[in-house]
Amino acid sequence: MQVPEKMVEYVLDKPIGVIPDKESLEFATFDVEAHQKHIDNASDAQCVMLSSMSLELQRQHEHMLPYEMLKHLKSLYASQAQTMEYEILRDLFNCKLHDGSKVSEHVLKMIGLIERLTSIGTVLPANVSTNLILQSLPSSFENFIVNFNMNNTKVGLPELHNKLKTYESSTAKVKSVLMVSSSAKSSKWKNKQQQKKKASKDAVITSRNVTFLEDRYVCKE
Repeated sequence: MQVPEKMVEYVLDKPIGVIPDKESLEFATFDVEAHQKHIDNASDAQCVMLSSMSLELQRQHEHMLPYEMLKHLKSLYASQAQTMEYEILRDLFNCKLHDGSKVSEHVLKMIGLIERLTSIGTVLPANVSTNLILQSLPSSFENFIVNFNMNNTKVGLPELHNKLKTYESSTAKVKSVLMVSSSAKSSKWKNKQQQKKKASKDAVITSRNVTFLEDRYVCKE
């Protein structure tokens, strides 16, 4: 059974009224035909709504008309949404990128949590979402954060994700160059130290030889 959209809105928006006493003044202006139509439409909508529910929800709502049914469902799922919001926010605030981990996976995880919040009706302001991600980064991203804030950069989360990936890649290359340079300097220093040690050793040997020759010469005399 399909219920027209206007009919659904009609039976969901307001409850079925009570027929006033026939002896009352209200009954004289009461539209009995419209009241009966409301009952009929509500009954049709009730059948459609119950057919789309699980057995447990059907059991809970089988004696309710659409208006009361919707009201109960909202209260039922409002508490679940609140619990879900709490859990998502907890996970979001606890997100921290550790040194050595990839920034891309970390940021995508946080964006996913932010989108889940949006899906349950909790929309974070753009600047709050951005700051949550920036505050989750380790000290190795400090220069990026300082420049980002000083330039008052306004970007969406996908672009922020790309910028962080680029920064991570560029800093990794710089570290690699510095490590190679440091290794080369260390190697040169070790070679110099070895040369000094060898020269010092040779000087000691030469000195000993000279002393030995002098002693032999003195003995001959």
